Amino acid sequence: VLKAQGSGSATYSLASLLAQNANKLTADQSLLVVRFTVEGDGFSDGEQHYLSVLQNKEYVTNTYPFTQNDAGVKTINVGKLFPKKSTDQKLTVEYTNNPNWLMIQALPYVANASEKNAISLVSAYYANRLGKQIMSTSPSIKQTIEQWKKETGKETSMMSALEKNQELKSLTLDETPWVMDAKNESEQKQQLVRFFDENQLQNKLTSTFSSLKKLQNSDGSFSWWQGMKGSLYMTVAVTKTLARLQNLTSPSPEVTNMINASFRFMDKKVAKCVAEMKRDEKRYNTILFPSDDLCDYLYTNALFYHGRATNDIKYLIDRLTKKPTDLTIYGKANTAVILQQYGKVEKAREYLQSIKEYTVYTEEKGRYFDSKNAYYSWRDYKIPTEVAAIEAIKTITPTDGKTLVEMQRWLLQEKRTQAWDTPLNSVNAIWAFMNNGNWLMQNGEHATLMLDNKPLQTTQPTAGLGYVKATQTVDFQSSESHDLVISKTSTGTSWGAVYAQFFQASTDISDASSGLKIKREVMVDSVLLKRGKTLKVGDKVRIRLTIIADRDYDFVQVVDKRAACLEPVSQLSGYRWGYYIAPKDYTTNYYFDQMAKGKHVVETEYYIDRAGVYQTGTCTAQCAYAPEYSGRTGAEVVRVDK
Repeated sequence: VLKAQGSGSATYSLASLLAQNANKLTADQSLLVVRFTVEGDGFSDGEQHYLSVLQNKEYVTNTYPFTQNDAGVKTINVGKLFPKKSTDQKLTVEYTNNPNWLMIQALPYVANASEKNAISLVSAYYANRLGKQIMSTSPSIKQTIEQWKKETGKETSMMSALEKNQELKSLTLDETPWVMDAKNESEQKQQLVRFFDENQLQNKLTSTFSSLKKLQNSDGSFSWWQGMKGSLYMTVAVTKTLARLQNLTSPSPEVTNMINASFRFMDKKVAKCVAEMKRDEKRYNTILFPSDDLCDYLYTNALFYHGRATNDIKYLIDRLTKKPTDLTIYGKANTAVILQQYGKVEKAREYLQSIKEYTVYTEEKGRYFDSKNAYYSWRDYKIPTEVAAIEAIKTITPTDGKTLVEMQRWLLQEKRTQAWDTPLNSVNAIWAFMNNGNWLMQNGEHATLMLDNKPLQTTQPTAGLGYVKATQTVDFQSSESHDLVISKTSTGTSWGAVYAQFFQASTDISDASSGLKIKREVMVDSVLLKRGKTLKVGDKVRIRLTIIADRDYDFVQVVDKRAACLEPVSQLSGYRWGYYIAPKDYTTNYYFDQMAKGKHVVETEYYIDRAGVYQTGTCTAQCAYAPEYSGRTGAEVVRVDK
């Protein structure tokens, strides 16, 4: 009791509330009520607050993702995933026999161009026409989609990966900013059947092409928006896309006429550019390299006219052979295709060999580029570079099947952890993977899964994918060996994951890493706080989280269970540089729409608001799109003096 105008503090012991037989709060005591009143002369007022009492143990998920690229037997000791003194153990195993079908699910049916500008319209036209071509490569595609639509239950093939496996994730979908992303991906999968509605698809293609035609001016140029002046950049971008489409599908006469008209404009513009290059080369006594627009012009000309060579084109081709070191891998791949089309076969092979020397290979991920010369694109990581390299290999060394398969494996592994929500680049990647329709649709018998020499009771395999899942309660000790044996007789890539879930005391939880690695550090005045050092009430500290990703991920969620003495300086949720932050009662959650391979550092400031000895919870990072990829760092003790 405090007197008027007085101040002070009150300390309460929870000892009387502790259950005598277990030395812990019982279920109905995990939420306490704090009530205080102020009494005056003939009146009183008060407040009441709820105080949650957190358990000193957490529900933990250990994950183990794996891949099988050929027939064989893989043995995993799942007992090691369950530590000592863990309780309420649950084991989940999922396995996808033929993930190639994920490429079909990723096909974007663009019902409406996002905007009526030239880029959006040509992207929609391209994606729908090439998508239709892919869908028509085999009647089994339509049959499989029809089977997907008939699936029932809590999880189906037509659902977004964000909606599945909620029980295996650190946060449910409703707690994240990605509810609409999940809805959009599910709707995209539902629209796959529209590719088989000939009338509706043809009407959509006709209306999109008609809108695009309105943006082509009388001189053959394209305007970005109607009423704007035509430009070389926009004309090259649109024509390149249309020329690729003509090269990959049955040529359309109306598209041919549109491309011929645009070349009349581009030829004149390119002639002016070449004249300026020659003048500058003479003035500065140097050799200039063609700009990106001019390279795309040459690429488009090579695709569409197959060897047409004006004097300007010959000049630009000659310059392409002069400075290969100035090119990115994407640019070098496109240049190799151009040189091959114009008969510069030896130089094309030289460029292609240079591209291959930049690649790295792992059995799981396949062959890919881990170099700064392979630039990241805005929304698609390094996928456009990989697709360009695949096209160069197909054009210049089509018999190099081994390299193609290894690069296509990387594309498939990228799809495992990513949504692919940009239509034009997505359909290009899918087409590059599918080898002109000759992809592996049926890769043989489903794998058998045995746990301790007994068959796992799995769900029925889904159509095409052959996806199965098994969940069961177990009572394993880490010292015991419990083998999960996967016997695969099929060809091609298959993959799966093991999830071990259990309760464990917070202080006993160890660090873990499966694709994602996370480290938490406490900084005071930009200096790392040493273990055992004491903080003071009022100190301003910075929690630094360092996340290392072994590949590119979409939808990564980070949950930092902070100590009770830490109060966020900024209480508001919102987007920061590259992520969304949401401070909660006892956690700070971070959401990354995209996380590229490499190191990512996040720092958040807190005030120390009370004295005592406090303990953090764990800090976890997990890909919500593929929850088998996760990382964790253990709890820490924070000591605070007054």
